[in-house]
Amino acid sequence: MGETGPRPGHPELECGIGIWDQDVYGNHRLLVDVTAAAPAVAAELPWRRQDSTARDVDVIVLAPSGLRVHNTVAVEVTDERGRIAFEPVAGPGAYAVHYLPYAHTGKPYYPQAAYRPPTRTADPGWVHRCGLDDPGTWAALPRAEAFRYEAASAVDSFAPLGFAATGAERAALRRAHEGEPFLLFGEDREHPLGRYARLPARWALTDPGAPLAGTADRGEFHAVQVGVYALTDLTDVRAELRGLPFPARCLSTGGIDARGAAFARRVEVAADGVGALWFGVEVPEDATPGRYEAEIAVRAQGSPERVLPVVLTVGDAVVDDHGAGEPERLARLGWLDSTLAQDDEVVPPFAPVKIDGQRLTLLGRSVELGPEGLPHRITSTFTPSVTRADGPERDLLAAPVTFDVGRPLEHEPLAVDQPGPARARWSARATGQDVLLHTEGELEADGFLVVRATVEATEETELDVRLAVPVREQIARYAMGLGLTGRACPATYDWSWDTPTRNQDAFWLGDPAAGLQLSLRDEHYARPLNTNYYREKPLVTPDSWAGDGAGGVRLRTVGGTRELTAFSGPLRLRAGESRRFEFRLLLTPFKPLDPGGHLAERYYHAYASPGEVAAYGANVVNLHHATPPNPYINDPLLAAEVLRAYTDEAHRLGVRVKVYDTVRELTRHTPELPVLASFGDEIFAAGPGGGHAWLREHLGDAHVPGWVAPDVGDVAIVTSGDSRWHNSYVCGIERLRRVVGVDGLYLDDVAYDRTTMKRVRKALARSGETAPVVDLHSCNQYREADGFASSANLYAELLPYVDRLWLGELFDYDGADGADPAYWLVEVSGIPFGLMGEMLEGGGNPWRGLVFGMTGRAPMTDVRPLWRAFDRLRMPEAELTGWWAGESPVRTGHADVLASTWRGPGGTATALASWAPQPVDVVLTAADGRPVEAHAPAIEGFQEERRFAAGEPVPVAPGRGWLLSVGPTSP
Repeated sequence: MGETGPRPGHPELECGIGIWDQDVYGNHRLLVDVTAAAPAVAAELPWRRQDSTARDVDVIVLAPSGLRVHNTVAVEVTDERGRIAFEPVAGPGAYAVHYLPYAHTGKPYYPQAAYRPPTRTADPGWVHRCGLDDPGTWAALPRAEAFRYEAASAVDSFAPLGFAATGAERAALRRAHEGEPFLLFGEDREHPLGRYARLPARWALTDPGAPLAGTADRGEFHAVQVGVYALTDLTDVRAELRGLPFPARCLSTGGIDARGAAFARRVEVAADGVGALWFGVEVPEDATPGRYEAEIAVRAQGSPERVLPVVLTVGDAVVDDHGAGEPERLARLGWLDSTLAQDDEVVPPFAPVKIDGQRLTLLGRSVELGPEGLPHRITSTFTPSVTRADGPERDLLAAPVTFDVGRPLEHEPLAVDQPGPARARWSARATGQDVLLHTEGELEADGFLVVRATVEATEETELDVRLAVPVREQIARYAMGLGLTGRACPATYDWSWDTPTRNQDAFWLGDPAAGLQLSLRDEHYARPLNTNYYREKPLVTPDSWAGDGAGGVRLRTVGGTRELTAFSGPLRLRAGESRRFEFRLLLTPFKPLDPGGHLAERYYHAYASPGEVAAYGANVVNLHHATPPNPYINDPLLAAEVLRAYTDEAHRLGVRVKVYDTVRELTRHTPELPVLASFGDEIFAAGPGGGHAWLREHLGDAHVPGWVAPDVGDVAIVTSGDSRWHNSYVCGIERLRRVVGVDGLYLDDVAYDRTTMKRVRKALARSGETAPVVDLHSCNQYREADGFASSANLYAELLPYVDRLWLGELFDYDGADGADPAYWLVEVSGIPFGLMGEMLEGGGNPWRGLVFGMTGRAPMTDVRPLWRAFDRLRMPEAELTGWWAGESPVRTGHADVLASTWRGPGGTATALASWAPQPVDVVLTAADGRPVEAHAPAIEGFQEERRFAAGEPVPVAPGRGWLLSVGPTSP
């Protein structure tokens, strides 16, 4: 079958781009031609809208001069067309009819489009004189013919598939194909259907089933699209591309998930609706050029198979990286099913897991398993300052971890093996009255330990499951999570599940050099959204741990032990019914601190040329989105050439380059976005719709609006917490490193789990010659919109693969929480996780921050005076002993004035900061109690120069402190 004629984007109108004020008149207009002067003219507007709000939106006419024509009457307005009359005040010429005018309300970065309602602007006398009181008069008026559709930009345009077929056109198509369940339309990959729900006019006016022709280069991942128009409800739609001598697969019906497992996606199309099926063809580099014939076969449940012919012409040219360097090819869709870095290999600085019977050792930690597959002993060898992992062994547990189902169990032998150097795993089976218990566990090289205990009832029974994690009180000094911000660990605490409003399922307790995070899940876990979006997709309450509503967690302290107990409450199971109780123990810290490297890295957080960054004194630049080398959020490869030139110049000047790139949102400029949108809620989170006008006009009403950057015309949609897009993201990161040359990533909150974070780190490490650098920034998520989740606790599973923290926006550095140094230590600094951080909100508190090795963000805060002081004191070459170690070589003698000390070739430098509510005087002493002298070098904006003799009181104001060069601290 062949096409009956040309297939324009709009059947009646040419299509193009125009320029006007979008914020006043919207993104779309039709041009009509007035050929002669008249009191009033009639225009029929075949706008063929996809939305159903035409009657609720104003229609504005502009004269050729750009002035509004107030004498305008909408005679008839439907989704298919509009009929208006207006006064051609400027005489003959092209008049513009804007039919989707809106105003954006709310915050500029999270706007809401409000479409302007119909407003009567016509003079009643003009209406009466022209006879427009009677709608029938319209047909007798001189005609102003519509001749052109214009959008405000290419990305705003509805052409070619956004113009809907009329009801009459759809009815004619149904009559011509009566009895058929669905029709197929081949469509060029340059015109993805996306989420347009109505049959495109372009398809309605051509022959369904016409051959789909495409041209591919050798080595290319070639994307192919087929539209499905349902004449009846379609369920379980399946499709395959067959007949080619190359690998081909349907991307719409399933693939490989973010953990490397195959999955099937259910595709349904409602009667009179449309959908797109996408295929990928992997053309080998050595393919013989020429014409290849194939076919796409589509079937649905209860419907016969239909076939669409495909003709693929392979050219002589050969492309690199499957064509991924040209995003407009859509070749990056081939990344969706990638398993890049999906392995059990070790990534620095971690070492392989060693197995000795039931004792498993890893960097700075060890776990001994009991016969039931639970940790009986956990140890840490991190030093108190967390700067090394070769200290004396300390036990975290006061007794073995227990998992009690309420009756005795008989355990079979434990089996332990190692699928790869970075992971050990084990399994155990046990039986008891009316129950079977199957336990599987894993320990990874970064300190991630998970146990999945499945309880199956062999007879109807009632259980009360309890997990007890007894931690030594002297270890469990601090706590965070389950409704508690970072603080000294309470002796008693009780918590219950409230997932609709609380993003809480994890609790950390410990000290900086030894701790663990317990998190509770079951097989129904799905990663929730975060950062303002939590309530759009909250945690799924685990059926196991929450039980029938009586489950929870309690903390009790008795006899030197803090026991953390998770319980289900009474839980009734029918015979054959099972519940899975998954618990994760993240063993902290993950790695030693690198204080010298931290102070030597001088960050610049703003767009500037590499020369300006180097002249400022920085040696690392974080390129945010909405900047020339990285214009669009979370797709820096769209400006790869500009970014590569910037990076090359920065490297020449000794500056490393890191880019903002996460998967939390995706820019509308990503060519693959309409394809991803056609996958329902797999890639993009389901939500209430709304937001920026572009989202409403092109994505319907089931999305979550994302970030908007007005200065670069960027609009984003929020992604789901777990999808194949993570596979694509990992491949994109690898290309950024290998081809573009970037040195690492700046992560602004994160929407993916530890599996993807681990893969990102591996991809970065394996594709460059130098060690990559990854930073994680988070706005304080302990607030209502985010479900009251402490950022450090929320992201703990990612932190093994991060180098620096920026826990910045909305953090309470000086208020009620910041008045407690435990909050700084646990919630902000990153030190208990083996990381150091920086400050943001209001520049932070430079004196308190320095006690943790933290400074502010340049150039928002001028930290160059501190950088110069670090260099004069040679602190990057020194060894840090933090106040949290409890063994500081310089001491203040005051519990509320904390001191951290760097000792090295430049002598001894000590940072002091006060958490006392009033001014205090302290006397500095060495570890043996001897008073020491100190010199405060002049540091602009931080302190004036001053000297203190040995034994002389050092005054410290509330919330302030000193950076001192201290005299000899040892005989």
